[in-house]
Parts: sequence; C-alpha cells; structure tokens
Amino acid sequence: MVQYLLSAFSGLAFWLFWASAALFAAGMASAFILPKSQRLAKNFGIGLALLASLSLFASGALSLLGFAINPIVLAADTQIGSIGFGVDALSAFFAIIIGFVGIAVSLYSFPYMEEYEKKGYSMPRFVFLFNLFLLSMALVATAQNAAAFLAFWELMALSSYYLVSFEHKEEASKNSGFVYLLMTHIGTACLILMFLILAGGAGGSMDFAAFAKASYPPAAMDLIFILALIGFGVKAGMMPFHIWLPIAHPQAPSNISALMSGVMLKTAIYGMVRVIFVFLAAGSSPAPLWWGVLLLALGAISAVMGVLYSLMEHDLKILLAYHSIENIGIILLGIGAAVLFSSAGLAAFAAIALFAALFHTLNHALFKSLLFCGAGAVMHSAHTRNIDELGGLAKRMPIAAVLFFIGAASIAALPPLNGFVSEWLTFTALLGGIGSSSTVSFASAGAILFLALTSAFAVAAFAKAFGITFLGAPRSKHAENAKDSPKYMLAGMALLALACIFAGIFPLLIAQAIFPTLSLAGMAGASSIFVAADALPTLGIFLALGAICIVVYLLVNFLRRRFHEKVEAGPTWDCGIQKYTPRMQYSAKGFTMPIIRAFDFLVSPISNENATGSRLFVWLIYSPLKNAFLWVSPFSRKLQTGKMIHYLLYLLVTLVIVITYAIMG
Repeated sequence: MVQYLLSAFSGLAFWLFWASAALFAAGMASAFILPKSQRLAKNFGIGLALLASLSLFASGALSLLGFAINPIVLAADTQIGSIGFGVDALSAFFAIIIGFVGIAVSLYSFPYMEEYEKKGYSMPRFVFLFNLFLLSMALVATAQNAAAFLAFWELMALSSYYLVSFEHKEEASKNSGFVYLLMTHIGTACLILMFLILAGGAGGSMDFAAFAKASYPPAAMDLIFILALIGFGVKAGMMPFHIWLPIAHPQAPSNISALMSGVMLKTAIYGMVRVIFVFLAAGSSPAPLWWGVLLLALGAISAVMGVLYSLMEHDLKILLAYHSIENIGIILLGIGAAVLFSSAGLAAFAAIALFAALFHTLNHALFKSLLFCGAGAVMHSAHTRNIDELGGLAKRMPIAAVLFFIGAASIAALPPLNGFVSEWLTFTALLGGIGSSSTVSFASAGAILFLALTSAFAVAAFAKAFGITFLGAPRSKHAENAKDSPKYMLAGMALLALACIFAGIFPLLIAQAIFPTLSLAGMAGASSIFVAADALPTLGIFLALGAICIVVYLLVNFLRRRFHEKVEAGPTWDCGIQKYTPRMQYSAKGFTMPIIRAFDFLVSPISNENATGSRLFVWLIYSPLKNAFLWVSPFSRKLQTGKMIHYLLYLLVTLVIVITYAIMG
C-alpha cells in the first residue's frame, strides 16, 4: 500500500510538472487565438499562467517531499548527449520559488495590466511574453543538458528584454532594454565557453550528469569557475556587472520587475550553485581557497555598495533595484563562505553557510517581489515613482501600506520575519570561520563587518522608503488623490507577505525543504542546519509581539472607556507657523544625508544634481571599454567587405585553427 502511494504521488509530481509546461504553452498560444479581444486575451492568458505556476509549485513541493520526478528525454544519445528535463533537489527548490512568485504576480497582474490596456498596449503580446518568460525560467531550472539550458537561458533573456521595453512608445524603455540585452549577452558568451570546457572534460557530452562525474585539471577548474562567476554574475546583478539593473527596472512594468528581481536573478544563483557544488564538487573535494575569498569579496562589495547607492535614490524602483544588488551580495557571502569553509575542512559551517545562502535566495524572492508589487501599487494609484512627491499614503492606501511595511521589515532583517533568519544564519556561519587559519579568519571577519554595515544601512534605507512614501502629509496632488489598490493586486501582495511571515517563524520547515539540496551539493555537515534553524526563537518572538499588541489594544480600550470625558478641543499652538506645508518634511535625500556625506568618496558627489549610483563603475570600467570598442570599430568594419571570396577565406582560416586545435588535443 505504501509503495503504491509513493508511486502514485511520484506520478502526480511528474504530470504536474509537465502540465505546468503545457499550461504556459497554452497561455502563449492564447495570444494568437484571441488576438482581437484585449480584455479576454489578458484575463485568459494570465489565468493560464496562474494555473501553470500553481502546478509548477506543487510539483516542486512534491519532489522535495521525496516523490521523485523521473526525467523526460526528448532526444537520446545525440552527439552532445541526451536533451532532457528533470527535477532533482536543486531544481525542485528553484521550481518552488518560480511557481510561488508566479502565482502571486499572476494574481497581481489581472488589474495591474488594465492601465496598459487603456494606453493601447497589446495584451496578447504581453500574455505571450509573460507565459514565455515563466516557462523559460522553469525549463532553465530543470534542463539536464547544457544545450537545452542555453536555449532556454536565451529565451529567458529575449522574453525579459521585450517585457522590459514593453512600453515601446517611451524612448527610455527602448534604451534600457538595449543595455539589458547587451549585458546579458556578454554573460551568455561566458557561459557558452564555460560549457564547452566542461564538455571537453566530459568526453564531449553536454549532459549535466556527465559534468558531475568528470574530473578536470586545476587550471580548467579555475577557468570554469571564473567564467561561471562572470556569466551568472552578470545575470544576477553582481558588482561590477550590475549597471543594467537600475536602468532596466524603472522602465519595466512593476509586475515584470517583481519577476525579474524576485525570480530571474535567482536562476543565476541556481546556475552558480550547480556549477560550483555539483559539477566541480566543491562540497566534497576541497576547492581552491581563493575561490571562497573572491566570492566573499565580491559579495561584500555588492552588498555594501548596493545599499549605499540606494540611500541616495529618490526613485522608488531604482532604490529597490539597488537593494537587489545588495541582497545578491548577501547570497554571495553565503556561497563564498560555503566554498571557503569546505576548503578549510569546516564541514558543519560550510553547510550552514550554503543553507543561509539558499534560504536568503528564497527570502529575497518573496520580499523583493512584494516590494516591487508595492511600488507598482503606489505608481498605479499616485502615478509617480518619485518618493519626494509622495507622503501620506498610509491613510489613503492602508492595506497596501501594511503589506509594503511587511516587505520593508523583511528586507531590513527585522525579527521575526524571514530576512532576519537568513541573515542571522549567515552571521552564524561566518562566525564559525573565526579561529581557523589566518586566511579563513581574516576573510570571515571582513565579511562579518561588511554584512553588519549592510544590515544597518538597509534599516535606514527602508525607514526612508516607507516613511517618506507612506507617512507624513501628501507632497503632491497625486498623493492626495491616491486610493487603495484593486483586490487582486492586494491578494497577490498579501500572499507574498504571508510567506515572508511564515518563512520567518518556521525556519525549521525551510531547513527540511533545503536539506535534500545540500545533500546533492555534497555538504557533509548538512544535518547541522537543523540545529542552527531550531536555535532561532522566531516563533516565540512572533507570539510575544502578538501578545503585547493584544494587551496594549485591550488596555487602551479599557482606559478610554474608564476615563471617558468630554474634552473641548482648540487649535494647537503652532510656534508662530501659520500654515504647515509639505516642504517642512524630510526629503528622500535629506533623510539619509549624514550617511551619504560620510561615504561621499564611494557614491556620486552630492553637489551633482544628476548623480547616479553607477557613476564610479562607469568611470572605472565601462567608459574605458566603450572608448576601446569605438577605437577598434573602424578597423573591424573593414572586415565587412561584401565580397564572397573574403568571407570564404575567413571560414577557411577558422577551420584550419579548429583542426589544428583538435589534432594538438
């Protein structure tokens, strides 16, 4: 009977996964079936995406519960291996993230896209791209072959590019889409080269299973690691490859920003974890120590610089984009610590570090999707992203304000919410490196310092973001006329907010879900994560806060009834100020000016009205590269002669080089 049930649930998980792919495909097809009916195409296409996301989430959850999903092979024994898709523990974890955020964002999108419909943008085009984007992310996370992975990685990039530039009537949308497409293809070029090197060590096969069994010389492993770091780092928004994030997010629709920041960036984390811990086996055989140090350094820079740049922003979506960079930095700190501690033989702390990184990956997907949806709700109602033109929205949008506050408290790592748990686990893991070898101790101490700075600055950034947006008096007519969001938008946000609370107060359940992934990654001390998760008293904190709120509420009501008296009210003394104006409130930049002044050498000059957070990196890296390309372009243009004989000569030279390389082996 037990075997029958196991077989039945495994079969259910298999069919749910492929049902999700079929539903996403049906959502894409609906764009062609219903091209003339904007409203029907929108509702039908988004509805199919909702069902597909629900099916994907359920299949991932069943897989992590132990009901294996057998892979399906579309083409067996080809020259590059078998083209197939399957769900192992790592794929299942990311399928859950994609599915859950897809459910929430699909709910949110029903009313949110009505404004775009009124502006004359094509809803069939949107639902086609929306379903393709979600499908491509799901298949990236479940591909079992490098060729399939790269094909859907490219589809993910192209669909997200067209979604970023969905408002094609705006010049800024087209420009931001181009920058994003350029950066993502630089990363893809690195990934293609990385997979070719992996295939070379796996006898020419591009199957992931062959990569995991192959062995590589140290030089090849180092090159694979660097290419993976650049290729996936560009997509993740890791500094210094982050410049597309604050350019693309403000122009994309907010529901797409939620998917890109909450989910798409995580496909890069998925790829990085699979390459480092599954293909290169850093969890079981020691990786070079410098891998971990480099990851910690890049994570620390991304975390601190990301949050510093957010402090100087008054555009709500750009501020959130910089916090995506910050949180990718925190995830990289966990991954870097896992590699470092594996190399140093600290198996238990390596497992806790990777657990913290994966936990924060989940958490960031939840609270960043919630915050981008909250920003969309503000824009939908107040028609501006400029924080300095908002204020007083808590009275006009009370439900959206509460939900945005939960997201802000989560990303600021306030207990007992989910951001606190994963950051605390990251601290716990890093503290385990203190007292080891000098290199490990120094790297761990530096990472702790940067993470502490990041946490403090994040509180200041979201005190600004929430306080100036939702509290005080309205600073413009837009803010005065705002009203709460439609119910489906609020339902999508509420689902994400509840998940933030749940993941915060039940970390042990999250540990049980992540444990199979750690085992797949070769973490010898994986069982230690249960001790670390169980040591967090978040449920007690939640219950204590709830009890305090109830007691205070009852006490205030008792005192109000007990000492109820008629009080005559008159005008409040106004210190001689005849009229209170919004200009008397803090501005976004004024609120954080002390921090900006202290770190002015890292951020753009305060005196520059057009200061942007990426100026330092543009000046150091991207402007010299642009100038170099412009200098080379006139010479490379001469290769395009238009004469067939020249192109045949280029092919001949390339063929000779390839044959020579193959012979010399």
